[in-house]
Amino acid sequence: MSVLIKIDHSRKRGKKVSVFKIDRSVVVDEKAMKFRKDELYKLVNEIMDQHDLETLMISTLSKIAFIDYLLGMDVMENKRLESMLNVVNSNRGTNHQLTDFYIRF
Repeated sequence: MSVLIKIDHSRKRGKKVSVFKIDRSVVVDEKAMKFRKDELYKLVNEIMDQHDLETLMISTLSKIAFIDYLLGMDVMENKRLESMLNVVNSNRGTNHQLTDFYIRF
């Protein structure tokens, strides 16, 4: 079992501490995930014209979709990923769609 301690600051009450008991959990740092996602987009741009790196391209796009999932975003609404897929498809002659990267558990 893990224990998560959350400390909030309030002007009126000072520090407020909440303790949650968690059996199994995953904590996702939103700031770090968004930074990682931006880095993955940069990687896709770098390897866009290197057709021999198709596996790396697909895995990178999948990682972007997974980060969206972890952040609670619907990949079907990710316009940046959709735009990236359009560029990838036109450069590589492929037909990838957002549904190819849809993740749900």
